[in-house]
Amino acid sequence: MTYSLDAVCVGILLIFYLGTVVGLRWTPKTTTVTQYDPPPGVSPALAAYLRDNGKCERAFAAALVSLASKGYLRIRQHEDWFTLERFRAADSSLPHEESIILTTLFYPPSIHTYKFNSRECTWLSQTYEKFSKTMDGIAEPELMSAHSFVWFSGIAYSVVALAYLSYSVPIFSRIASVASVVYLSIFIFLGSSALIAAARAWPPTLWKIASFFRRDGRPVRALDFADLPPIVLTASSLLGFGFLGALTSGKFALLLTSFFCVNVIFKGLLEAPTNAGRAVLAKLDGFREFLARADANRLNHENQPGETPETLEKYTSYAVALDVEHAWGEEFTENLLEMLQFDLAYSRGAGVLTGLPDLLAQNAEEFGENVLQLNIPRPHKHHKAPQ
Repeated sequence: MTYSLDAVCVGILLIFYLGTVVGLRWTPKTTTVTQYDPPPGVSPALAAYLRDNGKCERAFAAALVSLASKGYLRIRQHEDWFTLERFRAADSSLPHEESIILTTLFYPPSIHTYKFNSRECTWLSQTYEKFSKTMDGIAEPELMSAHSFVWFSGIAYSVVALAYLSYSVPIFSRIASVASVVYLSIFIFLGSSALIAAARAWPPTLWKIASFFRRDGRPVRALDFADLPPIVLTASSLLGFGFLGALTSGKFALLLTSFFCVNVIFKGLLEAPTNAGRAVLAKLDGFREFLARADANRLNHENQPGETPETLEKYTSYAVALDVEHAWGEEFTENLLEMLQFDLAYSRGAGVLTGLPDLLAQNAEEFGENVLQLNIPRPHKHHKAPQ
């Protein structure tokens, strides 16, 4: 009976979130009107950001390609190394998010060249974090909303339901001292933070696995040692919750894990465009249709994976942002996704102290500096080479 009640309480939370997400994502079917230019004021980065429901990886790649097509920098690739060469400083003609990339990535201004790969990309990750915050500030709340009220309502329900369900379980019968309470808190923290880290590290690995089954001309990406961390992080989270179960009870650990997983998963799914954002997306769909008809085959033929094009055309960045170009631009985007996801998870604690501040406060960086203050150093520092 008690397990049935547990399932009902978790199911209510699931139905609440699923109904909300479906309502936020549902749009009536309309006829797509072909657009021959992007919507006014919508940069490639903003186009990708809206299309990916607030995710910034493709937006970051589109912004870099946009800077290259405008002559502010050049992107070169040699095997697994990428080199960015800056030709011009940021000016008022650039969108704000592209200026942030130039001023942050090439700092101090005497730096003109930045070289990175999957092992040495710390400075790229720091630039990406500033870029992400800039994109959030540009799009929210007019074009995109995190619907935080809905999520905090789910958190409040979870806490009340967990407290009610745990009342009949002898959770604290084994806790006889302050040290036991500390141990309990540690295992809850370890399991939850490792789970968040695993959630951040899995997307690039899953994207690689999916590449083996795609039939749309995109390059297949082989698995390598960089795909081991998601497995290790997942095992760490299970270990943390396993110790929690040993200290308290298996039922309590399972219940806490269920509530935690549901809230973590739907934290990102609740981010969706507003009505104004949907209007912009409708125009972007029309522009994407034009690019797909006019340039997709040619770009995929001319821009070979692993070889940076000599010349990036005016709308190449939009082709990358709107997922039209499936050759060099797609591979460049996936490389950045792999580097950024893994490096952000690793630098915040390799899954031991990862991401929990992001869920507890909007001012996550300040929370982390004041409370956690623990980072595991990467084996290599970022590489900046003056030209």
